[in-house]
Amino acid sequence: MFARIARGIRSTLAAGEPERPTVVERAVVPDASAHPSPSAEELISEGLRQRRQFGPAAAIPWFERAAQLDPNSHMPLLMLGNAASEASDLDRAVGYYQAARDLKPKDYLVRYNLGLNQLWRGYVHEAIEELAGASYLNPSYLAAHSSLIFALHNSDRTSPEEIVAVIREWAANFSAQHPATAIAAADTAVDRKLRVGFISGDFRTHSVAQFFEPIASARNRDSFEYIFYSNGSQRDAVTERLRECADVWHDVGQLTDNALIELIRADRVDILADLSGHTEFNRLAVFAQRAAPVQVTYLGFPNSTGLPTMDFRITDALTDPHPVADTWHTERLLRLPDSQWCFRPFGAPPLPGSLPARAAGYVTFGSFNNMMKVSDAILRCWAEILVKLPKSRLFLTRVRSRERAAEIVATMERSGIAADRIEWSPYRSEVPYGLQFAGIDIMLDTYPYNGVTTTCESLYVGVPVISLHGRHCVSRSGLSILTTLGLGELVAATPEQYVEIAVALASDVARLEQLRRELRDRFERSPLRDERTFAKNFEDLLQTAWRRHHASRPSE
Repeated sequence: MFARIARGIRSTLAAGEPERPTVVERAVVPDASAHPSPSAEELISEGLRQRRQFGPAAAIPWFERAAQLDPNSHMPLLMLGNAASEASDLDRAVGYYQAARDLKPKDYLVRYNLGLNQLWRGYVHEAIEELAGASYLNPSYLAAHSSLIFALHNSDRTSPEEIVAVIREWAANFSAQHPATAIAAADTAVDRKLRVGFISGDFRTHSVAQFFEPIASARNRDSFEYIFYSNGSQRDAVTERLRECADVWHDVGQLTDNALIELIRADRVDILADLSGHTEFNRLAVFAQRAAPVQVTYLGFPNSTGLPTMDFRITDALTDPHPVADTWHTERLLRLPDSQWCFRPFGAPPLPGSLPARAAGYVTFGSFNNMMKVSDAILRCWAEILVKLPKSRLFLTRVRSRERAAEIVATMERSGIAADRIEWSPYRSEVPYGLQFAGIDIMLDTYPYNGVTTTCESLYVGVPVISLHGRHCVSRSGLSILTTLGLGELVAATPEQYVEIAVALASDVARLEQLRRELRDRFERSPLRDERTFAKNFEDLLQTAWRRHHASRPSE
């Protein structure tokens, strides 16, 4: 499957926020900056020193000199790409990476870095081709495989069955590289206090923490002991709050897989929960080797990990309906009674004000999801909505590529939509929490990869969301969240219905004003904010997993 994708992804797929992984650096050479005529290697070495001390901009002149001195080497171009990417100039980074790839097409690190940057820019299918190439060139490189699997979920040309096939092929190879090891017999008593470990690189101001903190803070301390394994390097106020929720806290980012497995077993963990899946900072090799008697995946990745040693995945019946979703998972599915998410905002956004459309005289639509989620299929829907509502506007954020933004504007112009009706900007982290939605009347969800955090934030500040659902779990998040809020009428089953719902709601100013007034209270009274009940339901599923494990053990 990987080889097929790497060789012909364009023909295969037809013509057409966890957080980004870190680009890979290479070239460790002696510092020879004192030499009167430095070599390309010495210039790269000095560039890396400049970058460490002063930042990526300081390194670029050194790498450029190296590229001029050795035009047949891909290494200076790789370094230039890394520096431009770190400086958030993704369009420029891609140009450097493409030049490096053309010089050395079988270098898997070049292909990997190029694929990541294409994905961050919003060029999903170009990203898939490069990440598949990197995976094919180095079958043991987990980062490339996980990034490829993640990218496939953003493609509107890839079926759920194709994604399942890629995940399972990867898992078979990965499990062979990291075989499960024997685990010492533990206390198998059913009704006792359970020790539950959680592994994540996102115990910080991150979307994963927004949904995990409600569980951690409302947990049952009489029945469960929580051990947190923090696999990231960033620390902030959210980290400190989560530390207070933990019975035991370990920083494990520097530990090898074997050392982490030894630590988990020394902690006598009964149930080990993965909060990353195929996203940044995952420790899937630890789960592949069976670090704990029961292993569960939840929250960080909206699909199966593919690992035969991952026993369960926690989800809900709308996102992963029985029976079809069960056939797509190697894990057994445990379904929460409502949505699989309980949301805690990172701050206190103000109550919604007056409807922006009243003052503007037109409706402003918004989409604040990462641009990698903006597929050609959803762009066609947005264009049709704007054509049907000729005064309306569209505002996009999280745009990290001017080239991609220009292409979107050009696509709209070909449909007769003036360029001044489309506004875009990068993500603005300095804006006070909740105020980034100011001026937006209706949010348009993405497809096939629906929003989750952005959807919850939008609804919480009084901005309704129109969502389109598909068959796969990644395209059913909006269905789960909106149905839980009693707003299933805002969820479409077809692109045509998506357009109809958006146009109808935009044409009903009274309904928009009512939703704007009511959404905060509706959200607060829903299961999406009932932390105590949600934590209990979550821990009931942990008990279920433990009991099923006990029942499956051979009798002594």
